[in-house]
Amino acid sequence: MQRIKQLFLAGLLMLSGASFAQVSCYNIVGYYPSWVEGGDAYINSPSKVDYTKYTHICYAFVIPGTDGNIGSVDNGAVLTDLVNRCHANNVKILLSVGGWLDGRSPGNTPFEQISTNPTAINNLSNALANLITRYNLDGIDLDWEYPTSKTRWNAVATVLGNRFHGMGKLFTAAVSESANNNGDNYDNVSMLDLVNIMCYGGDQLASSAMAYWTARGVPQSKRMLGVPFYSADNNTPEHIRKANLAKSTAGGIMIWDIATEFGDINAIYNTLGNVCNGGTPVPQNLASGKQVTVSSTEVNTTQNLVAANATDGNYGTRWSSGFTDDEWLYVDLGANYDINRVKITWEAAYATAYDVEISTSTGNWVKVKSVSGNTTLVNDLTGLTGYGRYVRIHGLSRATTYGYSIFELEVYGAAAQAPHGGTAWAIPGKIEAENYDDGGEGVAYHDLTATNTQGQYRTTEGVDIESATEGGYNVGTIQTGEWLEYTVNVAQAGVYTLQARVAAIAAGKTFHVELNGQNISGTITVPNTVGWQTWATVNVTTPALTAGQKVLRVVFDSNEFNFNWINFVQQSQSNNIAINKTVWASSVETPDFPAAYAVDGNATTTRWSSGYTDNEWLAVDLGAAQNVSRVVVKWETAFATSYTIETSNDTVNWTVQRTVTTGVGGTEDLTFPAVNARYVRVHGLKRSTPYGFSIWEFEVYADAPAAGRLAMAAPVKSIENSLSVNVSPNPATNIMNVQLKGATQSSLLKVYNISGKEVYQTRVNGNVNQVQVDISNWPKGIYIISVGNSLKKVVVE
Repeated sequence: MQRIKQLFLAGLLMLSGASFAQVSCYNIVGYYPSWVEGGDAYINSPSKVDYTKYTHICYAFVIPGTDGNIGSVDNGAVLTDLVNRCHANNVKILLSVGGWLDGRSPGNTPFEQISTNPTAINNLSNALANLITRYNLDGIDLDWEYPTSKTRWNAVATVLGNRFHGMGKLFTAAVSESANNNGDNYDNVSMLDLVNIMCYGGDQLASSAMAYWTARGVPQSKRMLGVPFYSADNNTPEHIRKANLAKSTAGGIMIWDIATEFGDINAIYNTLGNVCNGGTPVPQNLASGKQVTVSSTEVNTTQNLVAANATDGNYGTRWSSGFTDDEWLYVDLGANYDINRVKITWEAAYATAYDVEISTSTGNWVKVKSVSGNTTLVNDLTGLTGYGRYVRIHGLSRATTYGYSIFELEVYGAAAQAPHGGTAWAIPGKIEAENYDDGGEGVAYHDLTATNTQGQYRTTEGVDIESATEGGYNVGTIQTGEWLEYTVNVAQAGVYTLQARVAAIAAGKTFHVELNGQNISGTITVPNTVGWQTWATVNVTTPALTAGQKVLRVVFDSNEFNFNWINFVQQSQSNNIAINKTVWASSVETPDFPAAYAVDGNATTTRWSSGYTDNEWLAVDLGAAQNVSRVVVKWETAFATSYTIETSNDTVNWTVQRTVTTGVGGTEDLTFPAVNARYVRVHGLKRSTPYGFSIWEFEVYADAPAAGRLAMAAPVKSIENSLSVNVSPNPATNIMNVQLKGATQSSLLKVYNISGKEVYQTRVNGNVNQVQVDISNWPKGIYIISVGNSLKKVVVE
């Protein structure tokens, strides 16, 4: 991007003859220079960017060599920070390659030599693809100033466009404003997602630039009108005039650069009006950096071809197997997910036939995709349906006499929307079922209450209950007449919805649900779906129930069921309306703690965590304006001592509804007079710890408090409903102090490690408010403290 460029036209070229329509929304593309970090620029850190004003940010620049290879990214840590903050705010983040290159003449840029050498073009494509993966970018912006021929432009741009679109990424370019500056040499621009027009002159040049690129056939939605921010000559009135011109002739604005103090982004933002929302969050590669297990590894004295290379995010490293057909690789995602996409980038030694398999325990692999006749090196398999923690690529037939070799394995999906295995457990992790039954097949009763106080599985004969991880059990294939029984507690009288998820292998088969011996569902037929591993969810509305303990039985009238989970939700006008809605935040600590975790309905194992500064926030889009009157904030240890609850209908103007100046953490339930709003924000002002702000769950209610949920659980003693627990210090080293409020003589204090194994238990004396636990010999890690229905996480160091 040329930093200062004075271009003038002799006369005004009018836009007569060109007709334009208003687009539905406008993009704002901002360039963030790689050299401003920590300097005297107005915005010299990603933390100072107002991400609500941008739809795309380009980090500028990386410079290729004449051979197409690219070294390290300048200030790579800054780019990582920028990526995290952009994704937390649904802003697309791209890496710009090229730039003005210190004023080199157009014929002297690296692109000119790259464009005439197919090897160099391939090197450039690979280098940029590696950077996309390494930094989790949304795409590449090609900043070639200015190509000397159409042939050279097409040779590079077409290859890059195909490569990045094949990765599901964006490809944009910064281009000249007119034919007078080599504009015609940007020949084929059809593959560009956005055309960022470097128009840094006045009104006359802006008008002619838009006429030129309109005549070139670029759709209005792709035309981004350039606005200069780099000198005091570029003033607010000019920015407003260009923003108005963009409203009628373009799809948005492109800004060079957003770090200087001369640009008025608010003037542009307010003039454009309806700025495009970033949409759904960028998919995260669940396999990135995760542990890999393989059947074999090629012995090679010159290269390190270990399994970990397949998930290290580097397309320059690879895993390679032994030289046989039946070889495999699997990745441990660390938790169970609903998996919908697997992408494999093969080296030349690829598989012509292979299976994609998923498992919750590595002991029972479920095939979700079979591939045969493969001839390509990049296999992007979408539309998959599978649930599990482990994903395996099982090679069946090789393309070469060598083994199988994978540059990168990527896995995409989401946290399961409901507990798998029938019951929502009190703690994260696993409980080995076989440790608590009486011998295996043929037994009439599997009682898991030795460690799970929330429920039981019962069958008329043996049903395999396989140990799983992170949240439950997979009930194996079920035969006609068998049944599952749960002890449940109806917290409040009312009508409930029973949600059951059954594999489509049972399509056309039937089951029914009984409550205290009464058939409350009638016959339920599993709907037909595509693919045997597809899951079908059925809903049953119960009659009005009275409060108290109930026995829920799921009876199978046909065989060969695979029953995945069951859940009861009370029907109420007062449900949490923020759950699973679109959410964004001012920052995230790391990609492991995204904003979406604050509204996923999981208040024990997933959370949002901000950067380590005061004045951070999290906002949720309810989808439509509602009469909001209550929020519940479930803080992790890093809570806010002071914060506000704010509402808005446009994400620009926020109104404070509640101010908290003495926050104490834990669960804070806040009400206020009902206000009509679509967006609700919790705005942390001051932290309680050196860390940021961290929230297990952010709930929003439109009227009275929610009536509650019928969990798959044994009854909880009502006297413990007001019990609370806190831990100090946290993190802890030798001694851990557990503070209790509302404990009774019958309360049990239990501690579980992150794998779900109980490591400590004591009965609490109701007269004691604090228990000291010696943890000096405990392994370092995360532990869950459970007392009654209260949970607390503690880090042992």
